[in-house]
Amino acid sequence: MSIDHSELGLPRTLTLPDELRQAVEQALATVSPTRWMRAAQELSERYRAPRAADAPPLASGEAAVLGYLALLLPVTYAQLRGAIAATALRAPGWAPETALDLGAGPGTALWAAAAQWPTLRRAAAWEREQEFIAIGRQLAAASSVPALRNAVWERVDLTQSPNSRDRARSTPALEPPRFDLVVLGHVLNELAPDERSRAVADAWQRTTGVLLLAEPGTPQGFAVVRAAREQLLAAGAHTLAPCAHDAPCPLVDDWCHFPQRIWRPPFQQRARGTPSQWEETKFSYVALARFAPERPIWGRVIREPTSNKAYAEAVISAREGIVRRRALKRNRAAYRLVQDLPWGAALDQPPDL
Repeated sequence: MSIDHSELGLPRTLTLPDELRQAVEQALATVSPTRWMRAAQELSERYRAPRAADAPPLASGEAAVLGYLALLLPVTYAQLRGAIAATALRAPGWAPETALDLGAGPGTALWAAAAQWPTLRRAAAWEREQEFIAIGRQLAAASSVPALRNAVWERVDLTQSPNSRDRARSTPALEPPRFDLVVLGHVLNELAPDERSRAVADAWQRTTGVLLLAEPGTPQGFAVVRAAREQLLAAGAHTLAPCAHDAPCPLVDDWCHFPQRIWRPPFQQRARGTPSQWEETKFSYVALARFAPERPIWGRVIREPTSNKAYAEAVISAREGIVRRRALKRNRAAYRLVQDLPWGAALDQPPDL
């Protein structure tokens, strides 16, 4: 059994799509670098600070939105792209044609989805902040992908009840609009618990194929994803990724998260105040579907394998629960196999040790 990074569905290190990078550069060029760099620093401080349930949006206003583009868009794209690639590996024959980005920000999830599925022909983005809608439209206009360029942007507040939101939409309908792919990326952790469950239920109602939820790879982000997974499994959903099963999460006093490396564009290096050319960002996610996965797996590597002078060990979330696979160093082939298992890789069968 051999495993390489192709099992993750992506190269080890991503880059922003050229069209998206150039569009962000053009948006940032409309103001002085000092302004968007200061906004990025202030935004970073807000993200690190403790946050109350009734706190205002983390990014609101033109300056904050530009700071978001410079600082957070690249890592958010990397996380969503990684989650989408892992989802696609479990359903290789699924080809979505319609997508909805809920709490879209600048529409990052739509860019990530379009990079994975060229079958997309219609896209929608629902966002509360008018400044994000304006910049999202501007970025999308630079895309050569028709679904992105022609995406329908609407001002929607996810904290409102679904019925209120549909009445407030510019083209209300008797039945809520539905989409093959629906994404809630970095949204639920900014909502109160009752608002989260309502937003998840509404997103599922609008999903005909796959609902993808992604949050920062922290214990708090994982807890939000885990609760949403439990809610949707109770509603009849099937888990595509990362789990190999539809059973309750077996982790106790631990959290599940995955890495995705991305080359930092120059504007993000300036926003971070670092010369480092790449960043490895961590995320927690779950992809749930109206259908069972086409490609069953035995398990997924949920930690970077560790090694010492005696053995190498991998932690795997498998159908039977959390499994630790250990190979002694004297068995060189098995030791190297375990040592080289990519964090996040889906395994069709147990490693042959």
